[in-house]
Amino acid sequence: MTEPTRVGDIIDGKYRVERVLGRGGMGIVVAARHLRLGQDVAIKFPVARLSLRSDVVARLVREGRAAMAIRSEHVARVHDVGTLDGGEPYLVMEYLVGHDLGAILAGSGPLAIGRSP
Repeated sequence: MTEPTRVGDIIDGKYRVERVLGRGGMGIVVAARHLRLGQDVAIKFPVARLSLRSDVVARLVREGRAAMAIRSEHVARVHDVGTLDGGEPYLVMEYLVGHDLGAILAGSGPLAIGRSP
């Protein structure tokens, strides 16, 4: 799969890609740093084969608007949306530090009721 961006790339003149956080069938999420603010963010891109389809672009914009409308500590805040020079859309979100639930469950099995939030 062709990546929409690589580590070290500067996105929209303000975000430097630091590392890949995850990949899936529909997209990729990278950790990046806002160059002027010094803020860590997560940036989501659709995979290359989908990135220029109008329905995928519209879905990413809807996702951003929906997330902006929700005010909850359980939902990552959306900071920005944009497009790369080639027209590929992206969504900039709050970078959350934590643990992958799938990895925790794989390592220790189901969580006890008292341990799950």
